[in-house]
Order: sequence, then C-alpha cells, then structure tokens
Amino acid sequence: MPSQSNVTQSAAVRRVLGLVTLVFVAAGFVFGTETKLFLAAGVFGTMWWAWDVLVEYVFEPIEDFMHHVLQGGAVSGDRTVSRPSLDDTVRLLENHLSNPTTAKVDINAAIRLEEIYRTAKKDSAAAARVIRMVCERYPDAPELQRFRDLDDDQSFLESI
Repeated sequence: MPSQSNVTQSAAVRRVLGLVTLVFVAAGFVFGTETKLFLAAGVFGTMWWAWDVLVEYVFEPIEDFMHHVLQGGAVSGDRTVSRPSLDDTVRLLENHLSNPTTAKVDINAAIRLEEIYRTAKKDSAAAARVIRMVCERYPDAPELQRFRDLDDDQSFLESI
C-alpha cells in the first residue's frame, strides 16, 4: 500500500501553477505560431515565482509570528532561542564539571552550580560537594578564595 504524503495548500498551489506553466510551454511548442501560449506560460510562471516569494517572505514569517504570540511568547526579541529550565542549566553545568575543559569554565560552572544548589534547590550538601571538588581541582584559583576564606573562618563547607 503506498504511503500517503501530507500535501500542504502552498505545495498544491505551487504544483498547479508549475503544471499549468509547463502545459502552456509545451502547447506553445506544439502550436508554434501561437505566441499567446508562450505569453500565458510566462504569466503562470510569474505567478508561480510570486507565490514562492509570498510564501517564503510574507506568509511563513506571519505564521511563525502568530504561532509564537499565541503560544505565549513575547512580541519582541529573538523568538528562536528558548530559555532553558533550571534543571537544564544544572545538567549543563554538571556536564561542564564532569568533563573538565579549562579552569575558567570549570570554576565559573562550579560557582553558578553552587549558587543554584544553595539558593534555588536548597541542597547545601550538593553545593558544598561542588565547591570542594573544584577547590581540589584548582587549589590556587583566586576566584575560589572567598570559599576558602569562609571555609577557614566559619567552616563554610560543612555548614552549607
């Protein structure tokens, strides 16, 4: 059994205009003295081209805009980028830490992940684990000095 394809209205219009254009071109060659057939082929070919331009540059952008607005998106700004969830951010930062790249990337990921665990997730053990791991990995990093100072003075890593 042949599979059914989903033909959109736009594709149907394109096919009809293309077919009519080709029929008039073929008829123009069969009846060589009828220039009106070539003129009709040119008119339908122009309509075919204009339809493609309208669909690509007018109808599809309006459709995308309306779909975005009706789905609750903002009117201005880049509509192609969606904001990641907190869990997506945690997964991304944990991935940075589990696959070390550069010290700067790892330290920034750890600091942000510690903050998320401490403030949003209320998981002080996970926050301390992240900071302990990055402090062991980069013991001389100046960005981590505030955590070391807190650890020395107030037993920060055990208290959070």
